[in-house]
Amino acid sequence: MTRLGLRPYRAGDGPPPRSVPVTVVVLTRDEEANIARCLASVAWAEQAVVIDSGSTDDTVPIARSLGADVVEQPWLGFSGQREFALRLLDVRHDWIYFVDADEWVSPALASEIAARLRGTDCAAFTHRLRLVFLDTWIRHCGWYSGSWVVRLVDRRYTKYDGSLVGERACVDGPVGRLANDIVDEDRKGLASWLHKHVRYAELEQRRRGQPVPARERMRRFRTRDRSDTRPLARVILKDLVFPVLPARPLALFLFMYVVRLGLLDGPAGLRFCFFHAWYQATVDGLRTETRLQSRARTR
Repeated sequence: MTRLGLRPYRAGDGPPPRSVPVTVVVLTRDEEANIARCLASVAWAEQAVVIDSGSTDDTVPIARSLGADVVEQPWLGFSGQREFALRLLDVRHDWIYFVDADEWVSPALASEIAARLRGTDCAAFTHRLRLVFLDTWIRHCGWYSGSWVVRLVDRRYTKYDGSLVGERACVDGPVGRLANDIVDEDRKGLASWLHKHVRYAELEQRRRGQPVPARERMRRFRTRDRSDTRPLARVILKDLVFPVLPARPLALFLFMYVVRLGLLDGPAGLRFCFFHAWYQATVDGLRTETRLQSRARTR
């Protein structure tokens, strides 16, 4: 693995297996390539729950063989599925840690979580996400520095925002920061990653709907929910600046690859920045198609 310096938690590491009073929740569908590594890396948690939405591969048998509780639930959307998990009666702890199937936890992160949960006054914790893309840690291009995600939550004070994609935890209480990162390293390959992002683009187009006037965007920014855990700079760039830029795909590529130094991540960084520009072009193309179809129906 290139420039990562971490490895997944494994037998013999601290904290001991099933010693931390937290429930790890993993949402799955056809994740047999990733699920064993993921669950092995959270073996320190007292409970692991896999919520599966119709896998046709060996995801469920593998999860059960590794001691996870499996709940089958048809897909409710990203926010809906996580909200379902928060209210699930099978969950034995109020502290829930959401880990994606293609992610893994290092011994250092596991030990930090165990330590921070002892006597904390926080209602949730955020940490950064280390993305490994084409065997390279994507450290630059603005991705890693802005990758803070709230995953470890006290379900008594947490709800999800209902977004179709890019769902966020809304937390009623203090949110602490963890020093160690979770690692996102999908084993299903580039073709799977691209197909997944086409689906994300379709959801993003539906989420955005019609363009929002500048005055309305500013009003939403000023009255945004205090539970919005995104860094302020990211909110300003994404919600206020980016929507008014011309040639957004090109602007995004230049910003990520040149301004935020994605070029330092080598060939993988070039492809990563290009594919994110392609993703933006896909969203814009879908929005244009939807607008044209709407006009045709009104004629």
